[in-house]
Amino acid sequence: MLIRPACQSPHLPEIAGWLHAQWWGDSGYSRAATEGWLRAATGPAAPCTLIAERDGVPLGTATLDVDDLPSRPDLTPWLASVLVAPAHRRQGVATTLVAEVRRRAAALGHARLWLFTEDRQAFYAARGWVPEGPETWRGRPVALMSCALAVPPAAVPAPPPVPAR
Repeated sequence: MLIRPACQSPHLPEIAGWLHAQWWGDSGYSRAATEGWLRAATGPAAPCTLIAERDGVPLGTATLDVDDLPSRPDLTPWLASVLVAPAHRRQGVATTLVAEVRRRAAALGHARLWLFTEDRQAFYAARGWVPEGPETWRGRPVALMSCALAVPPAAVPAPPPVPAR
């Protein structure tokens, strides 16, 4: 499986269609605006949308984003827009994409990653995410979840020197 930024994939227009149909159209984005956002989300820092591909076929997508839940602007970064094509579900695609977003967030020095979900709490809990409480998105209840990230040693600042006595 190949995972790369959407802006580097020939499948970006198709993925934009998936995301637009699933969520982004309801958020007021046009299909062209969805595609434009994905082209600009180049990473390595957020936002960065990733596409999973196998044998030239797009399988799914996930985004490392700065913010995702309007009621929680205090939290960052976010795992967002995890979507796998129906024909490729239950094959580890979402698990691989989620792990790659976690890896990228940790490599950037983040200690925690956030997400919200309407109905996939069990999927994320099985992968180490913990519930942080209920929230509301577009008038519907959602679960806020987070996971601790293993920050690479190079990203952790050195402690201050201990003063001599």
